Amino acid sequence: MREWRLTKPNEFKLYTNNKNPEQLGERGIFFEPELPSKPFVKVKLIKANLSCLDSAAFLGKGDFEYPIVPARSAVAYISEPYDSGLEQGRKVFLSPYDPDGKGNVKIRSYHTDGYLGDYVYVPTDSIYPIPEGVADDQVLFVEDIAMAINVLTKLDTQKGEYIVLYGASYQNILIAQAAIYYQSIAIIIDTNDERLELATNLGVYYTINAKNCDVFEKIVEITSGKMADKCICHIDINTNIDILINLLKNNGKIAIYGYDITCSNIRSDIAPAFNKNLQIIGVNNGMEHIHSAINMLANDIIKTDGLIESTTPFLNILEIMKASVGKTDYYKIAITFE
Repeated sequence: MREWRLTKPNEFKLYTNNKNPEQLGERGIFFEPELPSKPFVKVKLIKANLSCLDSAAFLGKGDFEYPIVPARSAVAYISEPYDSGLEQGRKVFLSPYDPDGKGNVKIRSYHTDGYLGDYVYVPTDSIYPIPEGVADDQVLFVEDIAMAINVLTKLDTQKGEYIVLYGASYQNILIAQAAIYYQSIAIIIDTNDERLELATNLGVYYTINAKNCDVFEKIVEITSGKMADKCICHIDINTNIDILINLLKNNGKIAIYGYDITCSNIRSDIAPAFNKNLQIIGVNNGMEHIHSAINMLANDIIKTDGLIESTTPFLNILEIMKASVGKTDYYKIAITFE
């Protein structure tokens, strides 16, 4: 077993439980794996997700306790099922949510260790079997789709409503697809033609390039003057919600969501929201909707083609983290363990 630990900002160290000097390698540090205190299985990692929260930990932003293992979620095979009832070799999704049975939930790679290891012991309540036919890369989006469902549920999205999302991030594109499935009308705004083209290819009919037109007038045109019923702000890529508030009708709703729970710079002039009698809703997880997200993938309702920007080998973690510094992650970064 090997795992990367972020021992302090900007410093990764590789740990292994193999005492053989040849296996340990020059940069390996011996460790004894800690077993979970509740029923668990041993899994072999296939691919894992890096998130903006991992970037925050790498840069030392937020109240992280080091050392910590990055990667909040992953896809894996069951290596040792023990008494779990799961069959060996079964493909599973490894959830970022670690419930303690008392109503509290820890987030992996923030409150507790993530999955950046080739083999990991995982509590069974963080394991979700994946149906046959769902590809490894698709599984990496389970949490994101669950988040999308939660955002739309919290907004009480209805058939025929206009939903505006600012930024053609992979997460906003997934939310737009889910909104369309629920028979709402999704509109994505961005300033990059390539990102907007990908959104269109994945089924988003209305896209607006903010560099090429007056966004307000375009929303007036699309909605026949009604304006947006709901707006959605992805704080991992955009922390200014004033534009979205301007596009909402009176008594509308705006959802602010994302994974970077260390974020402290969301900006807005609250007066327009007050004057329009808007509801502002915060969403930072999708825990209750993981099964639904898996079903959406299995039934080909949500498309994820083109939403992974890069896939990096497990041993190259430091290089990819350095490359991500100062960069806005519009698409997903994956780690492979092959």
